[in-house]
Amino acid sequence: MLIDSPRLTERDRQWWDEWIRADQVHSRTKEFRMRCEKTLGIIKEFISSGKPYFVAVSWGKDSVVLSHMFHKMGAQCKFVYVRNLAREPEGNIAVRDEFLKNYPLDYEEICYNYADADETYYDKAGRPRKWQHILADLQKRYGCHVTGIRYDESAKRRRRFRVYGTETSNSFAPFRFMTVHDIFAYMWMCDLPIHPNYAMTGGGRWDKYRIRVAAVGNTEGDGMGRTEWEREYYPDILNKL
Repeated sequence: MLIDSPRLTERDRQWWDEWIRADQVHSRTKEFRMRCEKTLGIIKEFISSGKPYFVAVSWGKDSVVLSHMFHKMGAQCKFVYVRNLAREPEGNIAVRDEFLKNYPLDYEEICYNYADADETYYDKAGRPRKWQHILADLQKRYGCHVTGIRYDESAKRRRRFRVYGTETSNSFAPFRFMTVHDIFAYMWMCDLPIHPNYAMTGGGRWDKYRIRVAAVGNTEGDGMGRTEWEREYYPDILNKL
């Protein structure tokens, strides 16, 4: 279920219908079903271990599917969303509200705002230190960090899975076998709320599978045309930064 947004154009909506048809076809494949069952098995085994953990959510596609799978497996844990108030796409909250209405979770939000941040907020690579501190605190309080990263996201993610598998001492990443196409097919199959960002394709000019819901104007992950895409759809937020 696509969450609506005034930022979507008529051409965006038309192209979305085409994307949905592809997701429907993919959801009927044997390979998709097998990967879903394998992932649910990995999650069930992790939950059964009794290890303390929390599930991190961003309300993007991966974390919505992750949350649904953990809910389906009867997870008794904290689900945490760390909100960047200065740069947050409004669709995040719309997805959150729709999901929690149908799937109640033990849910927590942590809010921060970089509007008045100085250089001490960031490390030399431009990554926000405050986020790193929040994550470290969450791990102290709740245990292992469950994340929705996928093997097919990037070369860096593939290296991570090849070296560590799905679990490290501080993190658990069950989407070792799920592809981006599987994620969208799963959302369609389960009628989960879908962030409007993924339909903001410039009438088919942008690749739905590479669009993200991360904070607008973030220095991390600004490649693959993300900066240009943000200028097209979120100039109001960029102008405030």
